[in-house]
Amino acid sequence: MSTLAERVKLARDRLNLSQQDVADATGMSQPSYYKIEKGLTKRTTYISELAKVFEVNIDWLANGIGEMLDQGAIGSVTKSSLSNEKDRDYSKDAKNSDHIIIGGRTDYGLVDIKYLDIKASCGNGYVNLEHPDSHTQAFTVEFLRDNDLPIDGNGLVLMHACSDSMGNTIPHGTLMLVNTNESEYDNFINNKIYVFNADGEMMCKRTIKNLDGTVILKSDNTDKDTYPDQLITRDTFNQFALFGRVRYSFLKH
Repeated sequence: MSTLAERVKLARDRLNLSQQDVADATGMSQPSYYKIEKGLTKRTTYISELAKVFEVNIDWLANGIGEMLDQGAIGSVTKSSLSNEKDRDYSKDAKNSDHIIIGGRTDYGLVDIKYLDIKASCGNGYVNLEHPDSHTQAFTVEFLRDNDLPIDGNGLVLMHACSDSMGNTIPHGTLMLVNTNESEYDNFINNKIYVFNADGEMMCKRTIKNLDGTVILKSDNTDKDTYPDQLITRDTFNQFALFGRVRYSFLKH
């Protein structure tokens, strides 16, 4: 099958699940799932969750590569099993863990996100000789879902920004949640902030897409002598390896 919409529809029909069943099991809203199945969106950050629910090969679901059924899949997903997982009470885990909760208590297990000791420079770049994993911080499923992020934490990292080129948008020392799944040239969304690795230096810039397909990397700081704009094309993209998109910043007020 040539489209994501067709593959998702086939996988759902195979298990006799409703669209709401799938939405509840993956943590997305029913309208968001509806858009995928109707072909209104070509990509989704929930592809791994969908593959698990459908018990299918993730490469087949995402790209139509290989066989539909995962050889490691045993049994089938039923409405009853989805309901049991959804109703499971993880509140005791939440009470005994060091975690971030946005918007109240959690009804699900906490999701560990790694903190990387990579100071993404919001300026001319911060050289990192090593990129060690440090501690992990736990997030609630509700927080990730509300921010349209993978609810299993796959591809998410925490890091601190340094310098002041992003002005008040991302001040020096700000903790950022970065989605490394959004790391391709075609993924650029206009007027969003991304982290780049330029010759070993990590930096974050706002992206402005032009009609000719080029992208301007700019700082929010008005001091353009210190923080000049940079123009990149598809050909020069490799010089500015895209690390991921800044999806959330924890600002101190």
